[in-house]
Amino acid sequence: MDTFIEELDKIKIKALEIVTNYGFKIIFSLIILFVGLKIIKYLVRMIDKFFAKSKLDVSLSKFLLSATRLLLKILLGFIIIENLGIESTSLIAVIGATGIGVGMALQGSLSNLIGGILILLLRPFKVGDYIEEKAFGHEGIVEDIQVFYTTLRTRDNKVITIPNGNLSNSSITNHSTMDIRRVDLTFGVAYEEDTYAVKKAIRQVIDIHPLILKDKEPYINISEHGDSSVNFAVLVWCNTKDYLQVKFDLIEQMKIKFDEENISIPYPHMDVNIVNNKGNIVRG
Repeated sequence: MDTFIEELDKIKIKALEIVTNYGFKIIFSLIILFVGLKIIKYLVRMIDKFFAKSKLDVSLSKFLLSATRLLLKILLGFIIIENLGIESTSLIAVIGATGIGVGMALQGSLSNLIGGILILLLRPFKVGDYIEEKAFGHEGIVEDIQVFYTTLRTRDNKVITIPNGNLSNSSITNHSTMDIRRVDLTFGVAYEEDTYAVKKAIRQVIDIHPLILKDKEPYINISEHGDSSVNFAVLVWCNTKDYLQVKFDLIEQMKIKFDEENISIPYPHMDVNIVNNKGNIVRG
């Protein structure tokens, strides 16, 4: 019985030593973590204000902020590890010994990091541009370019987060690079319609539209003899920001104008004729 009590006392003493040696370190490490995150948040906010005053490019400033935040958190992690009594050199040695496994695990992250750097160096787009990437069919306004990811906002206000590695390896169409864009439309009319009358009606709609650039001559001509219609290609120029407005306006206003001028627009339909036993059409 005395031996059992002695062993129990030893366990209590050992547990007390562990709590004494590591308990305070853990509590202090949690305090360091809390205070450190607050300091990082404050520093990032100050750096952000500095970038805003220096009129640094928005894309570059967001990337640098993201990178700074990441590096400060890594530094904070090493401070906490040192406080817990784990030597950082030992930790680095362990990571080095398992370098292949770590490399495989971080392959995607490293690819995204390099992709982010390439995006900033090559500048295929910047924050505020409307882009379309071909690999996955995503498109939208660039909201943010971070270390590993780029964020897009779609026209219907959805947020898409794309890894920078995918973006840097994808074909990207930037719809905001140029100040003006061409609107390409096709309108089909019946074969019976007069070609010159149709072109005149189209030109009248174009001439009165306030957002179409008047210093760029519009192109109006027959582009195709379709199965059931003569198709007219209509090419006009407008400011990039007005592209969708001009496109949808022309589609609507051409329909109204064709109705006013009695210009027929073919559409698929079915004629049903009822023939009596004498071969005469009763109803069609």
